[in-house]
Parts: sequence; C-alpha cells; structure tokens
Amino acid sequence: MKISENDIKKILKEKKVLFGSKQAKKALKRGILEKVIVSNDAIGNEFNEKYKLTFDESSKKLGIICNKPFNVSVIAILKESE
Repeated sequence: MKISENDIKKILKEKKVLFGSKQAKKALKRGILEKVIVSNDAIGNEFNEKYKLTFDESSKKLGIICNKPFNVSVIAILKESE
C-alpha cells in the first residue's frame, strides 16, 4: 500500500514512531509495531506486506519530511498503548 507525504506528516504528529530498520525489527519482535513506512530506495526490505506502507520517493526526501538531518529509509509506527 502506498502512502503520501501529507499522510506521513499527519502520522508524525499523531503517533509514536521510531526511525530505522533495526528499531522497526525490534518493535516487531516486541509486538508493538503497527505499520512500517519504507522509502523506495530502502535496502533489505524484510517486512511483511501486512505491515508495509510504501513511500514512492527517496530516503533523503523522507528524512526531510521527518525534519531529520539524515536519510530515513524506514519509519516504524508503534501501536497505541492501552
């Protein structure tokens, strides 16, 4: 499933997120991963399709959207705690 820049900005404001594939994998193992946003140039795409949202631009652009001074290939969206 694809995701837009505006949807990503909304998620960053409303949800708790982690950056990077290692953090996303840890969240998946702990059972707290809701979805994962993956840039189009991410390497080692190991996430199941049920979790994955694809961003059709580069990790550089994703980093800019996230207001980070580095490229972001993966954003882990965490489940809301109950």
